[in-house]
Amino acid sequence: MKIRPTEVTLGATVYDIDLRRLDDRTATEIVDAWHEYAVLVFPKQHLDDKAQIAFSRLFGNLERLLTASIEAENPEVFRVANVRPDGTIDKPGESYELFHRGNQYWHTDSSYKLIPSKASVLRAHTVPPNGGETQFADMRAAYDALDHDRKARLKNKIVVHDYIYSQGLIGGLELMTEKETAALPPVEHPLIQTHPDTGRTCLFAGRHASHIVGEDLTKSRTELAALTEAACQPPRVYTHKWRDGDIAVWDNRCVLHRGQPWPQDQPRIMFRTTVAGQAEHNEWMIAGDGAGSS
Repeated sequence: MKIRPTEVTLGATVYDIDLRRLDDRTATEIVDAWHEYAVLVFPKQHLDDKAQIAFSRLFGNLERLLTASIEAENPEVFRVANVRPDGTIDKPGESYELFHRGNQYWHTDSSYKLIPSKASVLRAHTVPPNGGETQFADMRAAYDALDHDRKARLKNKIVVHDYIYSQGLIGGLELMTEKETAALPPVEHPLIQTHPDTGRTCLFAGRHASHIVGEDLTKSRTELAALTEAACQPPRVYTHKWRDGDIAVWDNRCVLHRGQPWPQDQPRIMFRTTVAGQAEHNEWMIAGDGAGSS
């Protein structure tokens, strides 16, 4: 196994490995590298659902799909695509296209849940020749880049994360049932958190972050949007150009990501598994001034 880091603050590509055949030592090395780089890409693995699920479980137990309304053969594998199973391509402005359009804004998967997700694994099945890249932003380095006064001002802030709010700004919620939307009430998470496995301090924001508890709604939303925009800047952003069969795994606890647009008449089919967060890590330690920022 060979690991080639990117030239930015996160991300590495892993070569000379078959994810279908991992011994215990290699599996441990993968998880250790993931903790260090936060995003790992494995080119041209061409896994099926079963193999992707097995690989994803290196990082923990898997979440089930957010909604039964989105068709899927396996409740642990989410089909992220602009192509329906019958082969038709989604039209701009229709429900399915709007539902997936949210992926093009900086976010962390499942931050709107009481126990946020730990990791996501994305597999490229069909990619367009142009566009459709995925970008990853390092929230560890983003925290490190804040000045002392900003860190002190933000360190005790609690943020409401709300999927109905964030997706409602875009559309597509009609694909969900009333029971499904009722199961996603707003939740609260610290804005500044200490990563439970590495000790690094990081920001926890993104599009699902609705507002700051106890502050003016409009002003706090403006502040959160500006904080996310400033955080997701070079040299803290890695852009991956997909090829069919690629696999990427990233740490949702310290990475934001977004998909890039592509010509809407071209198919793009991806499959995602999401590793569930751990209950014992739900009570994130609110970071002290500069804690874990090395």
